[in-house]
Amino acid sequence: MDLNASEEVQISYLNSILQKVNCTEETFSETFVKSPDYIKLLSQFGNSKSRKIISLSLLILTKLLEKNQIKKELKEVTKKQIVNWISESTKQQEKLNGIKALSAIFNIGGNEIGKNCLEKDDEEGGILVDLMEFAEFDKEEVQESIIEMLSIACSQEQCRKLVKLNCQEYLSKLMKSKNIKIKSLAAVTLTKLMLDDKLVLPGEGNQEKKKIVSEDDEIELAGLLQNLVLNEGSEIDVRVNAIEGLAYASLKPTVKEMIAHHPILLKEIFKLVKEQEKLNNNNLLYGVAVILSNITSYKKKFSKNERQLLKLKNLADGEKSFETNPLDEDEYVGNRINQIMKLGVNQTLNLLSKSQSRVIRQLVSNIFLNLATDQTNRGMIVQQGGVKVLMYLAIKEGNTKEGLIFATQALAKIAITMDPNLAFRGERSSDLVRPLLNLCQEENELCQFESLMALTNLSSVDNDIRMRIYDLKGISIIENLQFSENTLVRRAATECLCNMVFCEPVYELYSDPQSSINKITVLVALSDVDDFETRRAASGALAILSTNPNVCKMILDRPKGIQILKDLFNENSPEIQHRAIECFKNIANIDKDKAELLVKADLHKRMLELIKESKVESVVVTCAETLKIFANHGLLKI
Repeated sequence: MDLNASEEVQISYLNSILQKVNCTEETFSETFVKSPDYIKLLSQFGNSKSRKIISLSLLILTKLLEKNQIKKELKEVTKKQIVNWISESTKQQEKLNGIKALSAIFNIGGNEIGKNCLEKDDEEGGILVDLMEFAEFDKEEVQESIIEMLSIACSQEQCRKLVKLNCQEYLSKLMKSKNIKIKSLAAVTLTKLMLDDKLVLPGEGNQEKKKIVSEDDEIELAGLLQNLVLNEGSEIDVRVNAIEGLAYASLKPTVKEMIAHHPILLKEIFKLVKEQEKLNNNNLLYGVAVILSNITSYKKKFSKNERQLLKLKNLADGEKSFETNPLDEDEYVGNRINQIMKLGVNQTLNLLSKSQSRVIRQLVSNIFLNLATDQTNRGMIVQQGGVKVLMYLAIKEGNTKEGLIFATQALAKIAITMDPNLAFRGERSSDLVRPLLNLCQEENELCQFESLMALTNLSSVDNDIRMRIYDLKGISIIENLQFSENTLVRRAATECLCNMVFCEPVYELYSDPQSSINKITVLVALSDVDDFETRRAASGALAILSTNPNVCKMILDRPKGIQILKDLFNENSPEIQHRAIECFKNIANIDKDKAELLVKADLHKRMLELIKESKVESVVVTCAETLKIFANHGLLKI
């Protein structure tokens, strides 16, 4: 590899190396790693000013790191060269090459080479000690590279510990630097360090701990980062660094509040997204997405068992309490969400969703879910085009599994409380069925409940939706959830099924005595549970299905079938009464023998009472129709 050759020649050479690494046997990769050309490739990260050359070099390095057969050789060669450049060379360019190569290693992730380089000869932070010794005498370009490398290294917990122990004082001094870029990079790195509230010093176990950064320092750092973002005269790289720092800082409740209640800052952040979205500046887009996710996230609701396990864990770690900060309570989260909704956050989310990054799309999906948690925000989400974005995030490829769940759950919340004809126009309702059915199959009971409620609402207004649910094998999914131990899930499944029996294929399925005896048995049993809404839905389904004589016969064949309907009939709820009477009317219509069973149960007496007492027309009319059927069979005189 000729480093003095033209950019075109170097790119051509690197492309040929990439092709061979991808397509040839391991022998080529092993030979290449041992060759001088591999050292030259590492030096490209510091030497080259060409983005294409650096990108190709990074891609080749990534592919090499994926090859397990050469992992040991690659680790040894890479560590030896980087340590040589940083710790033993006196040339600033070689030092820069080593630092930039180390940054590339950390950027790739999924390997221990970076950590091994920092430790040098099994000495904790050995290479960092060397860097810190002469860092203040390095050229500014080298200092910038050092801080960038430290910032990236902080993504690994063990490396973050080494940076804390060896570089904190240096980074703190840089906060007074007149070089804005160096100052912003140092602020970002210190912000990452402050997230580890406590530092265990070597040899001191859990007994002696000290706080790495005070709360006042946290606020001061966040304020500095805020000012860097607001400084329109700063280079975009400086402002992006500041956004990254705020992304980390916004994990702190006080910083969340500061950002959410600073409309000028938020407007500037939204403006930057609009300017940088088309340039695919993923560092900025990711940072903004993290900030919005942090300030809108509700604290996790722990079950009793989870709280107990967390308490035991914290006791084992020497912590006295696991209670959350009051600023993370729902009231404060809701207020923060209101603030960003007023500033038009939906438009910013629309722009962020266009990113090709799956991680950014997952964050956007989660933010929409946070916004939709408060019912009052759902109308604005619909008005500002949020449904279209969410449909894209829930259906199209390019989102993570978690992101798909977040987007679908947000859509479910909207579908539960809003008119589907307004919220989901055209084919959108139909497109939503598959992801909702997938959400039904998640283990999380809230996901199950909300997806069932959404399907219930959608299926209540459009037979095409009911047919779509049926065609996608949704009936068995819904039926399975009727056996949930959670009352709300069981109720929602039954309510959804009640709507589905209006669909002709489902009606026919439940009317077939060869295959549906168990289905009718379940509906009869659910008509006898304690939960009123479940009884109402199950008896409603039976009332519809009982227009088929086969279903009437299956009800009568069930143990306590008539008694359960009689109990429903004797309830005080006109809704429940009407459902029971419809079943009786349809049973009586079959033949005299079936009608006689009802008369022997003295049901006609209660019907006569309701005709006199009830103020609900549907109950009175259905009772009168049923009594007339009894009379036509010669069982009563009217």
